[in-house]
Amino acid sequence: RERDSHLRRIRVGVVGIGFGQHVLVPAFRRDGRCEVTAICATSRERASRVAERLGIPAAYGGWEEMVAAPGIEAIAVAAPPSAQPGIAKEAIRRGKAVFCEKPMSISREDALAMTEAAEASGLPNMVDFEFPEIEAWRRAKALLDEGSAGELLHVAVTWNVETRANRTGIRSWKTDLASGGGALYSFMSHSFHYLEWFVGPVDRVFAGLYRAPADARTGDTLDILALDTRAGIPVSLSVSSHAFPGTGHRVEFFGSRGAVVLDNPTADHASGFRVSLGTREAPRLRVVFGEPAESGSAEDARIGPVSRVARRFLDAANAIKAGQL
Repeated sequence: RERDSHLRRIRVGVVGIGFGQHVLVPAFRRDGRCEVTAICATSRERASRVAERLGIPAAYGGWEEMVAAPGIEAIAVAAPPSAQPGIAKEAIRRGKAVFCEKPMSISREDALAMTEAAEASGLPNMVDFEFPEIEAWRRAKALLDEGSAGELLHVAVTWNVETRANRTGIRSWKTDLASGGGALYSFMSHSFHYLEWFVGPVDRVFAGLYRAPADARTGDTLDILALDTRAGIPVSLSVSSHAFPGTGHRVEFFGSRGAVVLDNPTADHASGFRVSLGTREAPRLRVVFGEPAESGSAEDARIGPVSRVARRFLDAANAIKAGQL
């Protein structure tokens, strides 16, 4: 555990037994200031099996019951984007801090309503965007901020992987557009966030969304976008969730003096990134920082970055608890 506190630990309930059990539970457990005390699924039986295996005291068969439980102080939500607004707003109404997954919702109206409810409550709230928590991404941003590439001229993102749902052809919320499935919600939401982290606000979006031929499922599997940023830096994006064997995730920054390239040729979502730099003085791209892929590790590589996002969430919750905010 990375941190302890003299305060009583914050009691966290987790909604969802997919990403929730595999990433959120271990990520929050890394911080000694909190305790995962409950988990819920669409049935009590399914939640109980997970709770017993993970040593979580309470299991619920629906989020409504868990959110209403008086002993839980914070809710971490790993539910379909279409379901998140209802869960988050009810949790906030009951005085509980909320940690959401991306995207917050499938509509602008619901996202604004969630934001307004959180701001009015004064409670800690956060959306789990983890790429800026990965060391290689921070190294790339540092190179850009110090001017290694000069004035940025354009940015290009390519992200080609094959998801399990598309490999197996299964139907789930992840392939259902109305639930928040598809490449735009699952992948591009990350890209919008990290691009604004790198180069500032996006003002206009031009998009084409596509599905694989003869695929009756409604979720998009290929997105091709162009963005106008407020800083005047154009961005192109091509993202596919139906690309076997895939070429991985690559973000290229081209500037007046050189280029910074952040890429991960593996299928891993969080580990295996490296940073390359090429300048007019040394024009060939060379790796200046590399993170080994953790394919041999038993631990999900997303846990580390998510735990760092959760730490900031708990910083705010702890400050409120201590009367500092």
